[in-house]
Amino acid sequence: MDRTPRPGDFYRHFKDRLYQVIAVAVHSETREEMVVYQALYGTFGIYVRPLDMFVSEVDHEKYPEVKQKYRFEKVSMAAGAVQQKEPMLPVMEDENTGSNKNLLAFLDARTYHEKLEILRQRKEDFSPEELSAICEIMEIGRADLEPEEKYYAVERYLELQNKYDGARLR
Repeated sequence: MDRTPRPGDFYRHFKDRLYQVIAVAVHSETREEMVVYQALYGTFGIYVRPLDMFVSEVDHEKYPEVKQKYRFEKVSMAAGAVQQKEPMLPVMEDENTGSNKNLLAFLDARTYHEKLEILRQRKEDFSPEELSAICEIMEIGRADLEPEEKYYAVERYLELQNKYDGARLR
C-alpha cells in the first residue's frame, strides 16, 4: 500500500493533532524526500520532516499507550466529520464548492490581524460548524458554547494575539 502523502491530504499525528500536507519536497543536497506540512491548530506552524519518518510506525516501546499504528495517519474530511474513530470535527470541503468558504478564508489568512478582519467582516456569515472548527483548531472555547459565544471567544483571542504579536520588536 502506497502511504506517500499528497498535497492537500489531512493527517492525524499520533499525539492527536491535525495537519495538512503542503508538498513533498526534495532536499537539495541529500536528495532525501521531505514532507512539508502545516498544523491545523494554534499558530498554524509549517513543518518539514523526512518522508521516511513521516510514514513510519509509532515507537510503541516509547509510547505504549498510543493506539495509532503510524506516526501520521491519513484522515478523510468528508460527510461533516473526520472519518476515523477519533472525536468528530467539522468538514473542510473543497473551496471550489463554496462550502465553508468563510472557514477557508479564515484559515488562509496569514496574520492574526487578517484573521480578525475576516472574522469581523463575515460575522453574520460564519456557520455554527465553521465557528466550532475555528475553536477546535485554535484550541479555544468550549464545545458547549453557543455560536455567538464562540464568535466572541475567537474575537477576544485574536485581539489579544494581535495586540502582543504586533507589539513585538521585529
